[in-house]
Amino acid sequence: MMPPAGPRHIRVPPIPARYGDGVTPPTEVPHTLPDAPPRRERLAAALRESDGLGRLSTARLAALLSEGIHQAALGGVVLFSPESATTPGAIAAGFAVLLLPYSIIGPFAAAALDRWDRRVVVAVAALVRTLAIVATIILVAAGAVHSGVGLGALFVLSLVAIGLGRLINTGLTAAMPKVVPVRLLATANSVLVTAGSVIAAAGAVLAFGVLAALGASDATVSWTLVPAVVTALVGAWAILALPPRHLGPDRATASDPQGVSVAGGAARLFAGGFAEGLRGARSTVLVAVSLAAVALGRAAFGLTTMLAILLLRDAESDGGGGPVVAGMGGFGLLSAAVAAGMGLAAVVVPWAIARTERIIVVTAGSVLAGAAQLAVGPSLDPTALVAGAVAIGLGAQIVKLVADNAMQTDVPDQRRGGVFALQDALFNSAFVVGMVVALPLVPADGRSVPLMVAPALLYAAAAVLAGTARARSGAETERSRGHRAATD
Repeated sequence: MMPPAGPRHIRVPPIPARYGDGVTPPTEVPHTLPDAPPRRERLAAALRESDGLGRLSTARLAALLSEGIHQAALGGVVLFSPESATTPGAIAAGFAVLLLPYSIIGPFAAAALDRWDRRVVVAVAALVRTLAIVATIILVAAGAVHSGVGLGALFVLSLVAIGLGRLINTGLTAAMPKVVPVRLLATANSVLVTAGSVIAAAGAVLAFGVLAALGASDATVSWTLVPAVVTALVGAWAILALPPRHLGPDRATASDPQGVSVAGGAARLFAGGFAEGLRGARSTVLVAVSLAAVALGRAAFGLTTMLAILLLRDAESDGGGGPVVAGMGGFGLLSAAVAAGMGLAAVVVPWAIARTERIIVVTAGSVLAGAAQLAVGPSLDPTALVAGAVAIGLGAQIVKLVADNAMQTDVPDQRRGGVFALQDALFNSAFVVGMVVALPLVPADGRSVPLMVAPALLYAAAAVLAGTARARSGAETERSRGHRAATD
């Protein structure tokens, strides 16, 4: 739909170059500018003005499609099997094995993204990940993954593929400001991040559907993994087609401030990755608050996911699932509903941050997710949960997209990779923590109204945190203006 005629207010992101340790940028001020072109025209302009955006988008979407297929076909069925686990503890353990290893090493390894050519780091990670998936296919097809050495090898290959997949996504997200003009960054990033989430979910749903229809035999799983190899190779090709250093970091940040070479100080640089991420996260109030809101939302979603899996399994056993397919098919449908909400967020976020403060958008997204959880959770009905998952996915993705935008515009380039790696660690670990903390209280069938209400409280806490930070920053701005007026 075309925007109304005449001037309108848009938010101009602060310039990141001046920000450093604990320095808060100036308050964002609305500016009256001519109408921006429609979304499709802005995306077309971004593609015209940067020959790297098309290749980066291809690499990112291909990698995420490969990741979705891989995790659903292997991580969700053969090895970790959270869907078919028999107890809440087994479900939490399965997701912990899936998500935590990279959450632990990611902030340290991601120091490479801020010191070395990101194109090289991402391309090497993509090629090694492809080899790991090929080795996995051979191992599964041989039927050697059910015990002993073969099971251990499958475990290692899976963690390598999952960890490198997250590193690839982190690197490409951090590189977005290098290929997209600042004025188009919010729209392009919202569409690309959300499209990636939807495509990853689509790959998982497709794999779930194939395995549900044909059975999760070794032969079926190995053939289901073949598209993951093809899409991984497409992503590697797209990255290698870019010129050297096209994705950053700037040459001035390729070595440490003391002039020590990257190779010579590799160990120290990797060990400092977590600290770099924390320093970058403190660059602005918005970055810190949005990361906290992402973590609280993921903890809430982790608890909801555990209860939903148990409810879907219980519905499958007693035939009471209603319109929603129970078991593995129902879990795939739930994933598709969340992905649909994420797709809507790609439309909402650019429109919202062009008209109001980003921290208010974070508050609104948290409120929406909490309200949806409170509306459908206490019913303990699988069909209602799938319907509510659209709104929960929308609210959670709104928060995530604002966090991405804040880190891309407000964090200096030399720290951006570390901050995105920190976000990735929070994103995954908070999901598992939400499950683990509630384990002593989770019934075997998942039917607990209080536990279904608890996620709404976490979303509410995120909204209160963002609202409080916004009110405090507004009060400080008013005091500053009053002081300047008195001085004048």
